Amino acid sequence: MPTDFLTALNSGGSGINIRELAETLTEAEIAPRRELVTDRIDRAELQLSGYAQLRGQAQQVSEALRLISSLSPYAVSSGDSAIGVTVVDPAAVREGASSLAVTQLATAQVLNFQGFSDRSAPLGAGRLTVDFGAWSEDVPPVFTADAARGQQLDLTANATLDELAAALSSLDGVSAQVIDVGDGTFTLGVISDTGAQNALRFTVDPAADPALLAFDTSADPSPVQVQAAGNALLSLNGIEVTRASNQIDDLIDGLSLDLSEVTEAPVAITSRANIEGAVEVMQGFVEILNATERLVSSLTARGFAGDDEAGALAGDQIADRFIRQFNTALARGFGGTEGAAGTFLADLGILTERDGSFSLNETRLTAALTRDPAALAPLLTDTVVGDGATVTGVPLDAAAAGRFSFVRDPATGSARLGTTEVFGSEQPDGTWLYTVSSGPLRGISISVAADTRLAQVDYAPSMKSTLDGELAALLDSDGALSLRNDALSDAISDEEEALDALTRRAEDVEARYLARFTQMEQIITQLNATGAYLEDLMDAYNRDRP
Repeated sequence: MPTDFLTALNSGGSGINIRELAETLTEAEIAPRRELVTDRIDRAELQLSGYAQLRGQAQQVSEALRLISSLSPYAVSSGDSAIGVTVVDPAAVREGASSLAVTQLATAQVLNFQGFSDRSAPLGAGRLTVDFGAWSEDVPPVFTADAARGQQLDLTANATLDELAAALSSLDGVSAQVIDVGDGTFTLGVISDTGAQNALRFTVDPAADPALLAFDTSADPSPVQVQAAGNALLSLNGIEVTRASNQIDDLIDGLSLDLSEVTEAPVAITSRANIEGAVEVMQGFVEILNATERLVSSLTARGFAGDDEAGALAGDQIADRFIRQFNTALARGFGGTEGAAGTFLADLGILTERDGSFSLNETRLTAALTRDPAALAPLLTDTVVGDGATVTGVPLDAAAAGRFSFVRDPATGSARLGTTEVFGSEQPDGTWLYTVSSGPLRGISISVAADTRLAQVDYAPSMKSTLDGELAALLDSDGALSLRNDALSDAISDEEEALDALTRRAEDVEARYLARFTQMEQIITQLNATGAYLEDLMDAYNRDRP
């Protein structure tokens, strides 16, 4: 322990440890203020911790909603890996099975122009015309061109094989590459899109450099053709069909087919209600809901009873408002328009228990999906219905359910949706198409007949849209949590500055006390010295008396 020289030297004064006394008095003056500031910092940091937990849970709810929205109402399968199948339009899918056989895959035309010794050597100037169409199987073959797709390339005298490949690849429906064969020569490989109608014909202008004639296939592509362009040949339920691509989206309603091999026998493509997947996803959603309820209840606990401890967000308006609005949103019906009640969570087996928790009745959910595989749609997809108009798209922003009047002047085409002005144009079929670019239904399109004066648009948000709106209000950069976090962080910074100021003040106060006590000790020391002198004087006087 270091020696307190100030106190050690104070042997002729009061004998008080003045440094310890100065520290004690300083602490008595500063400590209450420091404690108040520290308590405010601790409370703010506790709130920040609570908000972090609330944010994390809200993000889990958002992720659960994303997972639900990716759930297909139908489970589809293929009896052979040669045919891949996925759902692209759930509303168009129908339950059942189809028999599909693949006897030929769609192919691209592949051309091989070979024997070039230098990929960077000039080819010569001239015009190369690229036509798209179909080559017949006649001998010699006959080309039927698609006049709307022909294009021309003008090559300069310095154009190289690499530059020709780049120019061909810039055309829609053509891919070209220079390939080092490995024997000292180079090949120009050219590939078309798949499908018999996407074959290529190269025609070199007669005035071009003779070296370019090596690329002319106008009479017959067979000398350079490695593979002919062809269609996929299929049989759907015994009906022969052809397609230009191996990726087929228009053969079985709502499904996309990916052909990779010829099949040895017909393959079963089945669609059925995705009950197992729905039960699994909805069970996970219920667990997230209950976890959210438990967390918010813990964070906002008042701690009144016995030894119960108050939560980090006890009395916090943001947390209270969030869970209140969250539960209110979950209790409403979804998808109902113009007075219709819509679909409630209870209709799908998600029940609210007496203690406020949620449970999943799998039997009720299974029955609902068995009756209608798309029963979950009101929870996932906004409902937008037009009366006297065709409406496409969904609002880009969270909007309240309601009916909106579409009022139009047939003479000028000007129109309003509710109080929002919308702009449209006449289409080739005589109808008018309007795009809603502002207002509560921003993002939808409205199509009406030319003589339409009045139509109605009904909108009902889905559960996902409703909860997404609540979560956005909480989580967005300008949302309640971010604003409150910023305010608390600023408050903590201010309080930490206040602590620093108190530390400096404590040093000043202690120094002042020490200065005063030092003066006091000096006076006491002088008085003690004077007293000792007088005592000595009196003692001497008494000794000298006869």
